[in-house]
Order: sequence, then C-alpha cells, then structure tokens
Amino acid sequence: MNLIKKDFIFEDINKLKGVGTQLSKYLKKKSIEKIKDIVLNLPYSETDRSKICKLSELEIGKTQTIQVKVKKLNFPRIKNLPNKIICTDNKGEINIVYFNSREGYLKKIFPLNEWVIVSGKVNFFRNKYQMTNPDYVTSLDNQEYVIKNIPKYSLTKGINEKKYRLISEQVTNNLPIIEDWLSKDFLQENGMLGWNDAIKTLHNSEESKDNNSKSFRRLVFD
Repeated sequence: MNLIKKDFIFEDINKLKGVGTQLSKYLKKKSIEKIKDIVLNLPYSETDRSKICKLSELEIGKTQTIQVKVKKLNFPRIKNLPNKIICTDNKGEINIVYFNSREGYLKKIFPLNEWVIVSGKVNFFRNKYQMTNPDYVTSLDNQEYVIKNIPKYSLTKGINEKKYRLISEQVTNNLPIIEDWLSKDFLQENGMLGWNDAIKTLHNSEESKDNNSKSFRRLVFD
C-alpha cells in the first residue's frame, strides 16, 4: 500500500480477498467488521510447526510437521468412508485421512510418488499413525510457509488457523505506510516502536504477550 491508501484499514473486511458473506458473519461474531479490527486482534500464542519430525518420532495428540512421500491414494466409493492417502518416510508409514474432500483436490496436493510437507494433529487408529484433515499440506518448494512458529488467534467456529492466517497476513503485509504522529525522539526516549513496525512485530513475534515490549507499549499508548 502507499500513502494514498491510508483509508485501507477503515474499510469493511469483505474488501479482503477470500472474505465472502459467510466468513464475514463468522468474523463478526468476534467483533471483526473492519480491517482495523484485524490489526488490533493480536495473537495470544503460537503454534510450533517449525520442526520436521520423522514418523518414528510422532506423539499422539500433538500437532507436528512431517515430510513424507505419497505412496497410494485410496478413494472408496462407499458412502461415509473417508478418503485416505498413504504416505511414508524412511522410518515408517502414516495415513492422511479426509472426510468430505474432493478427489481432484486431493490428487493435486498429494501428487503420487512426490514428497510433501504435512502439518496437523497426530492420532492413532488400528495400530497406525494418522492425521485427519491436516492443517497444512504443501510442496517442498513452499515449506517455509509452514515450517515456523505460526501466530495463534482467538477464533470462532467456521474459521480455522489457516484461513485466518491468510486474512491476517493480507492486512499486515499491506499496511499503509504512514507518517508517524509521534516523533522519533519521543519514541526512543519512551522505549516504543513506530506504528507500522509495532503492528507488524505484534503479529509476527511473541511480543504481543509481553506487556513491556516496545511494540505492545506503543499500542497501549495510542
């Protein structure tokens, strides 16, 4: 964004890509109606997806990230049976399970005999590790988007971490560049960041949980 687009943060959330009527209703349940509300909705924690785990290292009930090779796609033609993608690494095998997902979509994100990055909650079913409807599936080329600590926001039914992240990053990556209303000397003397830097830092680090951080103190001061 540039200086002409200062009013960006005061527009309705449906101006954002991917925010339709239904998603707008879900966001309004969290009092998010304007883009500025996303700016001020700070993460309360992080989801650690930064470590790639071998299948032999998986822990049941924990959110983990794996790098696996797609060995087989199983699409049963029987009602209520889930689609299943069988994946391996050099340490074991895991089933990636989906309910109500389109066959074409799954073939696209799980190319046969290719390596993929998958991140989600690990469970165990019939003596085999399993991930049901994982949070992220991506190619090795795009792994940096997943393998990191990802901000965790207070959400409501109908909005998951991945969906809200796309919205939040749209906003924080396109904040208007403003001329700060506080002088550099004042900010330095009082241990605060400029407005743009403060917002980006709060959404991309643990400083939103630190009341004494330069970014959090700036937001409170404003």
